[in-house]
Amino acid sequence: MSSRRQRLLLAGRIAVWVVVIACVAVFARNLRWHAVREAFRSAEPALLLAAVLLWVPCTALQGLRWYSLVRAVRPLPVLTVLSCAYVGYAASAVLPMRAGEAVRIELLARSAGLSRAVALGTVAIDHTVNGVVMLLLAATLPFLLPVPIWTRVVVWSGVLVAGALLAVMLRLARKPSQRLHPPGKLMEVVLRLRGGLVGLRTPRAALGAFAAAVAAWTLEIATTMVALAAFHLPHGVAPAMAVLFGVNLALAIPAPPANLGNFELGAGFALVALGGERDHAAAFALGLHALQIFPTVVMGGLFLLRFRRRQIAAAAHAAAHPSEVEESAAFGQERLPAEG
Repeated sequence: MSSRRQRLLLAGRIAVWVVVIACVAVFARNLRWHAVREAFRSAEPALLLAAVLLWVPCTALQGLRWYSLVRAVRPLPVLTVLSCAYVGYAASAVLPMRAGEAVRIELLARSAGLSRAVALGTVAIDHTVNGVVMLLLAATLPFLLPVPIWTRVVVWSGVLVAGALLAVMLRLARKPSQRLHPPGKLMEVVLRLRGGLVGLRTPRAALGAFAAAVAAWTLEIATTMVALAAFHLPHGVAPAMAVLFGVNLALAIPAPPANLGNFELGAGFALVALGGERDHAAAFALGLHALQIFPTVVMGGLFLLRFRRRQIAAAAHAAAHPSEVEESAAFGQERLPAEG
């Protein structure tokens, strides 16, 4: 990578962190921290435990969503893909700028003997499926809550953008005609990536991925409802969906490890917009984030034991240098030997 590009990336990261810190400062400025502590003390431990127990199968379904798309590329044991997913999720909880994505790409490539570009393609359509389902669910919010006009515009515009992205992915998954599209750098990138996009053009894989995504979002809504109830906040389906949509809007900004700060901003602002008290909203946001991070890190640590030392070292290198994943897609990478 050129030094100019490195400087631009560093400047971008610093700018993102400054924005997140500024937003957190604005939100936290008027918090009554004694009230936040009191909200934690009054939370129901049994309901918090129930939320954790719901979150574990939710993350498993997220991994199965990816597995459904990966098996269209190469048949693999489900535990192999779930292991790659969980270790990647756990890495995202301790590494900045979502370097955990580079971890699961590297682990999948080495476990299955795929190129990094193909592994990257499977992750790209995994995010596409997840985003489409999330926005379709969010599109029902204006019918459940009295949301402002700008919220409706954002949600329904997001549905259109997600649909367009899905159409682009489907088009890229097709084998391009060499006669209509002569070879070139862009065509080489498309040809390398398309190997990981075929899951969208395989009905069984696509339906399985969408079904897993719907089930995962259903459990995530249920987890949020139980967590809201634990903090004695309105805990219907609509408030839970509003919180999740706010969180995912904030997560569009990849920032600190585990998205600390922007996660709390998304959940907190969503609750305040629904009429909740800022102190209770802050306590809930911190609690919800903690009950998601803890089991994810534990599961990631357990699944890490399935990998060999060489695979772990390669994944750690990819996490420290995530731009290598992009360069593999752009400039080509020989298929890695399977090490599983």
